[in-house]
Amino acid sequence: MFAPKKCGIRYEPPTLVVEYVVLATGKLHRRCMPLRNVTASSNPDTEARKFKNNPKHGKYLEKISQEKLSRILGKCIKFMKGAAAIGSNKPMRLNLDDDFMGNAADMDLNKLNDSELQFEKSKMNKDFMEKQIKPGDPDYEY
Repeated sequence: MFAPKKCGIRYEPPTLVVEYVVLATGKLHRRCMPLRNVTASSNPDTEARKFKNNPKHGKYLEKISQEKLSRILGKCIKFMKGAAAIGSNKPMRLNLDDDFMGNAADMDLNKLNDSELQFEKSKMNKDFMEKQIKPGDPDYEY
């Protein structure tokens, strides 16, 4: 059988990606499942149910909860709605949860344009200010 380790989405082209371990061998594999019939008007719960019942992909998704799969597909559908509103297929930055978008530590900041770079810098600066320890704080050590 299979033990899933990671589950996520790729926005361009829309794909569900599952990393799993084959229990018999202990080897790690990655399975990419294209989201061919998912559109911006799709219902994530219905699509998640279809994927879990699919004879080709279902065995890899049986240990992933319906709620998690629905949440992941919902993010992809939200992205598709944003891309359809602009009228292009280019990847775009939306305000999605960071658990599947990645963070500044995972991305190459040299490849971002100016507005994206300023956005990432402001997020990093906000985190820094929250974690900063100043003289007078109980954990401050000279």
